[in-house]
Amino acid sequence: MVKKSSVVVISITPFDEKGGLDEAAFRNQLGRMREAGVSVYVCGGGSGEAYALTPEERDRVMIIAVEELKGRVPVRAMGFEPRIASEMVDFVRAAERAKVDAAQIFSLEVGHGAKPTYAEMEKYYATVIESTSLPVYLSSHRSVGYFLPLDLIESLVKRYPSIAGIAYGGSEATYLAELIKRVGDRIEVHCAGPSMALTALGLGGNGFMGGEGNLSPQLVASVISAWQAKDMDRLRVSFGKLIALNGIDTRYGGTPSSMRAMKPLMNAFGLPGGYLRPPRLPIGAAELKEVIQAVNSLELPGLRSIA
Repeated sequence: MVKKSSVVVISITPFDEKGGLDEAAFRNQLGRMREAGVSVYVCGGGSGEAYALTPEERDRVMIIAVEELKGRVPVRAMGFEPRIASEMVDFVRAAERAKVDAAQIFSLEVGHGAKPTYAEMEKYYATVIESTSLPVYLSSHRSVGYFLPLDLIESLVKRYPSIAGIAYGGSEATYLAELIKRVGDRIEVHCAGPSMALTALGLGGNGFMGGEGNLSPQLVASVISAWQAKDMDRLRVSFGKLIALNGIDTRYGGTPSSMRAMKPLMNAFGLPGGYLRPPRLPIGAAELKEVIQAVNSLELPGLRSIA
């Protein structure tokens, strides 16, 4: 396997003031990422607010993404954590109908704080993977309260050639290192979020993913291009700005995937952010002013300073 470094942006889903899908704004946003040359996830459970989409809207989002991106940059469907296998099966089949390049299989979230057993997870993945001919990406993320056992990941990768990669959403370098050691020669390994990006790349992984690229796709792309060029000075600057942006979004929005700060920030800079769907609410005017000042100070590529 040829190791290819990359970044994947989890696209926002712009809604209009009445709560409907804003297709024009969505196409505009996808065009920005296409021009930056980044890979894209749509219908994401965090940045993409996929949990708020109807099945019809979900399908429409994937169709638009294919129209705008396929053949130019990789386009994948992400989805969100299911409670039962049939929910994820329905999602990957919808992704296959839309003809995206690949779909992510989120970890099973059985509800009420419970965690699935090894056997239950194994059955879940077998059911979903065998339901589609699409390449699939696994997810091992702290958001569901557990990480996938490494033995399970290795077993699934050996059993199913359609597994193309995995995203690790944690902060344990030892887990990430062992994950890359076990399967990194056969599938892509990305970290979910930028904090472990250089660790993943340094250990032989493929890169990182996250929502920060919605504001400046050129910034996240520059981290990868600097790494590939072995330009450590440029890497230090680009990665420093990325971590600072992540911190700003976290400080004001709660989590970077909440979009409480990101969407109003994008709107302020004249970008196609759109609105959040209730019950989520955007940050207030005073907080937004502070966010704008903080972002101005970073001098992010593709953004002009605003008052």
